[in-house]
Amino acid sequence: MSQRLNVKKGFSLVWDNEEMIAQLLGCIAQAGFDGIEPTFNPGKIPSPDKYLQQAPELKKRCDDYGLTIPSLRAGGRPWTTIPSPDPKVRGEALEHTRQALECLKLMGGSVLLVGPGQIQADIAYDEHWKRVVEYGQRVSKIAEEFDAIIGLENVEARFPLSLKDWRDLITAINHPRVRMYLDVGNITWLGLGFPEQWIAALKGLICQVHFKDAEFGGVLRNLLAGDVDWPAVVGALRNSDYGGWISVEPVWYHYAPQRLAQRLSHDLDAIFSL
Repeated sequence: MSQRLNVKKGFSLVWDNEEMIAQLLGCIAQAGFDGIEPTFNPGKIPSPDKYLQQAPELKKRCDDYGLTIPSLRAGGRPWTTIPSPDPKVRGEALEHTRQALECLKLMGGSVLLVGPGQIQADIAYDEHWKRVVEYGQRVSKIAEEFDAIIGLENVEARFPLSLKDWRDLITAINHPRVRMYLDVGNITWLGLGFPEQWIAALKGLICQVHFKDAEFGGVLRNLLAGDVDWPAVVGALRNSDYGGWISVEPVWYHYAPQRLAQRLSHDLDAIFSL
């Protein structure tokens, strides 16, 4: 029997308000998660305009439950600003990233998830590529200031579109502070191949991992209810010596939401033991 995958369980989500935190943070801790991954979006917690107050408060709430905050999702702003043809707008992407990194540091984390831009009909793929490389090389210096890692994730924005392009992109940026944040479910959901092959090919370049399930080229599903070959994924992570955080990104139940954290924690334990 294979040894259980030695990783930490994270819960990635958007905190809408204080009421949501009061209702669900304890449920996440009680379900056996090790930490949370919040999202840096306007009007949410933490938000770009209030993070200097909100970040320490959220960290304190997590400390009280024994939860850590290893990472932060940078939110939707980079999707439109990173590939923009306007240098001023691309500068806004860097400023947003700087704020997010400062917020992350206040919460004690070290990995910032960034979606490298939404693919757009009026921006050529090659131009988008050049702007992501430019962003990665410039943001790496900001990440050094905060002793952090920028994790570019294969989000549904569909850039880049292949395993080879992802490997080439990280190689082109060529800085240890910029790596890949791998989403297993998105590979299957978007019909871009097999996650276990991506993990093997990107060995040493992956900084953190998201788990969700999906039908191949179809719709997202709950863990263990889609087409992801979980034994193969776990085997690939084990062979690549991955031992960091693996976080889930669920949609909350409309009713009895505390049940979701319990279910996902048990599902993760089952997957890690495959």
